[in-house]
Amino acid sequence: TPASPATITTGSAVFTQNMSVGANGNDVKRLQQLLNSDADTKVAVEGVGSPGNETSSFGSLTKQAIQKFQVKYNLAKEGDSGYGTVGPMTRAMLQEVFGVAR
Repeated sequence: TPASPATITTGSAVFTQNMSVGANGNDVKRLQQLLNSDADTKVAVEGVGSPGNETSSFGSLTKQAIQKFQVKYNLAKEGDSGYGTVGPMTRAMLQEVFGVAR
């Protein structure tokens, strides 16, 4: 049976590709679902990008949510290279924060 949008399944926090504004696809939607599962990093409170309304498009709202995630976990801040993009350090932290304990 397919998982409901709020369900986070094993391995879903593992991303193999970097992502930034303009990216599209299932990874982006999964990223938004993970970010929406934490009140501090929600993509949007209502409408497009909000919980249950995630999209497969990495736009300005996803970028802002990644920035909040990066600041929360001390990965990057305004002015830093990679701020607002999903690179190796951010991917590793997403897996650590949202991944299933092994």
